[in-house]
Amino acid sequence: MKYKKGMRIAIIGAGISGITTANILKKNGCEAVVFEKSEKIGGVWALAYPNVHLQNIREQYHLSDFPWPFTPDLHPTGEQILNYLGQAVNHLKLDLRLNHEVIELKETEDGWLLRYKNKDGVHEELFGYVVISVGQYTEGKYQPKFPGIENFGGKIITERDVHTLDLFDNQRVVIVGFGKSALDMATFAAKQGAQVDHVFRTPRWLVPEWIFGVHFTHALFSRFGTVMIASWAHPTAIERFLHNRLGFIVSGFWDLIASIFRFQVQRNVSGKGQAAQSRIKAVQPDHKLLPDLRSATAVAPEDYYPFIAEGKISPHRAELSGFSREAVKLKNGCEIPCDLVVLSLGSQTPIFPFLPDKYRKMLETEPDGVQLYRHLLHPRIPGIAFAGFNHGYMHVPAVEIAAQWLCAYLRGELELPSSENMEKSIEYIRQWKRANIQFEPSRSCAINTRFQQYIDIMLKDLGVSPYRKLPNIFAEIFGRYQASDYRGVSEEYNHKKKSRSTPRHPLPLDT
Repeated sequence: MKYKKGMRIAIIGAGISGITTANILKKNGCEAVVFEKSEKIGGVWALAYPNVHLQNIREQYHLSDFPWPFTPDLHPTGEQILNYLGQAVNHLKLDLRLNHEVIELKETEDGWLLRYKNKDGVHEELFGYVVISVGQYTEGKYQPKFPGIENFGGKIITERDVHTLDLFDNQRVVIVGFGKSALDMATFAAKQGAQVDHVFRTPRWLVPEWIFGVHFTHALFSRFGTVMIASWAHPTAIERFLHNRLGFIVSGFWDLIASIFRFQVQRNVSGKGQAAQSRIKAVQPDHKLLPDLRSATAVAPEDYYPFIAEGKISPHRAELSGFSREAVKLKNGCEIPCDLVVLSLGSQTPIFPFLPDKYRKMLETEPDGVQLYRHLLHPRIPGIAFAGFNHGYMHVPAVEIAAQWLCAYLRGELELPSSENMEKSIEYIRQWKRANIQFEPSRSCAINTRFQQYIDIMLKDLGVSPYRKLPNIFAEIFGRYQASDYRGVSEEYNHKKKSRSTPRHPLPLDT
């Protein structure tokens, strides 16, 4: 699609990625219109269960040019995030249309004809470009059909159905799964005095919020920590040398981190006897730490391990095989009598029902989601980009920088590789992830703990320095990166481009 000044761009989805993208597009002179099918902004946060908290900290989860206008919790609640997003939309004067469901996109010579429905009926508008920001966790929750499920006399729900924690009062509760939501559900139910059994096939590594009194973000969000993350691409020669030639140092580093994590977990059972030791052992993973550093990596809820040690939560390392009238059945032969079962087994992969069928087939066939070039573009789908499909631990800055990258591309300031080379890059990343990261339905739609490598490459594509804390070298290496470090990237890029007469080319790196 040929760029025109003031180009109209439709953004589908008003979660944090859609709002962030609209802000950057507007800042670059585009007319951005956000369509949201529900009556609320916030995406997955609008669907969140009570007492949910962000795993990141407040300093890392806001638009770089709009800090929190109030002081939220260190790990903001879902309500605080929705409040923030509402204030951001008003402050930035974004064109946001609630209760506008996009039902079809039709290709035209000038872009896309967007059909949507609202309370007044079905309407059409023409846009030069479309950004899809439907999110990875807003589709329905995964609910397998277990044998005997129709005969179960209790209640079977997902975390999406939990609207009050009173639901757990005086109940015999079984939680199934080992992601963040499952851990939250088990902990909440135990706090409500329920009898809680936690069933999971494989325990995962959980990140402790505090490591010997230091918040985990000081390790994970500094370059000293991120340089040790194995990735599909490393933007500097030093990183490449470290991972290609000195892999034993990297392995030793993560073995040490894993030992520290285990030590902290074991402290919960000190002096509590053999039964407590057995329960804690059941929730300790047998595999390496690095493959679990993915989008679904959870920060350990403060009370989860103590409740395991105290017997308030009973762990079962087994698979659910079916239901009887009054119990869940496990493949190891055990039956657990219960009144309430929470299936917390993750979300379904994203779907795109408004796209032409030929494009849906390109996007919906992989079990671990769609892999994109720069986690942003599909080489064979013209006139469309994707926002938030670079989900990671520094999510908002990554979305902002990708949106600025998109603006540069639309204006002809970035010249893309051939479709064939982009597809080779996509396939390389997809296969790397499958070989090195545990499965999740959105594995391909995420940069997860490789956020620093991704952000650095995207900034270098734009000719903008990724080293945001210089000239303070100590802060650059050991300081915790946060959203405010990326404030002014758009202005910096747009100032520098004035001195360039030819398009830039993306780095020959896969991301």
